[in-house]
Amino acid sequence: MSMLATDRVAVEREEIVYEGVDRVGRDEVTLRLRRGGGAFFTLERQLVRAGGVKLTQVFPVGSDGALHDFASADPYGDSLQGSYMALRQRYLSEGGGRRTAVQRPVTPGDFLDQIGAMEHCRHEAELLPIAQTVTRALGAEQYIFSWLVLDEKSGDVTEHRYLVGCDPAWLNKYIDHVWYMNDPLLEYAKRNATPVLSSQLDLYSDSHWLAIEAAAHGFRNNLVCPVHAGTNSLLVMLQASNAEPREVGEGILWRNRRLLRALAGELLDWHLAGLRQQATSQFDLSEQEVKVLRMVHGGGTASNVAAVLDVSVKTVYGVVYPRINDKMGTSHINKAVATAVNCGLIE
Repeated sequence: MSMLATDRVAVEREEIVYEGVDRVGRDEVTLRLRRGGGAFFTLERQLVRAGGVKLTQVFPVGSDGALHDFASADPYGDSLQGSYMALRQRYLSEGGGRRTAVQRPVTPGDFLDQIGAMEHCRHEAELLPIAQTVTRALGAEQYIFSWLVLDEKSGDVTEHRYLVGCDPAWLNKYIDHVWYMNDPLLEYAKRNATPVLSSQLDLYSDSHWLAIEAAAHGFRNNLVCPVHAGTNSLLVMLQASNAEPREVGEGILWRNRRLLRALAGELLDWHLAGLRQQATSQFDLSEQEVKVLRMVHGGGTASNVAAVLDVSVKTVYGVVYPRINDKMGTSHINKAVATAVNCGLIE
């Protein structure tokens, strides 16, 4: 049974056991520690740059050593030392770092059962172990799942959210050097919807400076799986990698590309469901109002809406549309529709 609309939002807040906010120059960094199942936690590092771009990493913390590795790789580590120390103390006091039972290795044959369990995850602290287990079973030693919000006019990414299944030093360096501004793999994902090996992209050769940097952190062979959410402003990219010799490593990833793409699609669905639940709680729209938004999105006119609601066109313009705009903080019904699409309320 699926959770009620507001359940995931409430649970996510309840499971946060530490939160600290620091100013570093013109940037703002928020560190959150979130409890998962048993002794499993996630560290959420959110960086808001002066220009408004938001970059959030969600990193699995299964041991004190993993937490230390992430903090050591943080380019703002010295400025955030106090917050990291307080977070670590809370992690240990909450039972973090305890030895957990060794899980049975998952084979590709278990794939459907694993992704079927994803929809019941209450937050990313429960989702990450599944994503990690499945990607490893499919030949990816490291992965990054990127949830990206794009500016519809410029195409620039305004919000990044990463589920981190790789060396934390790599993603911290990638973000700190703003390499997402000219990443060929991301540019490919913006414009395509089929999996591709990085070696198949002419613009991303072994001699490309970013390829060299990635390989130094274990990203030697890369399979990119883009998944689009039916809108130009939402994009998901799964980058699955291993460090095997080229022919062997790429062969493994390519053979499993359909399963990895399915994993990316399931992760997208999970995130969209969360956005939908959050938007439902935030805007407090009735089922009828959501239906109106869906009709307008599908090309319906005020006359069509009036006929379905059994009211006059004047009432649609004077009451129905303004009430929706008031709830969503928009100035026009078309802007309300765009917001609803971006929030996953309608498709």
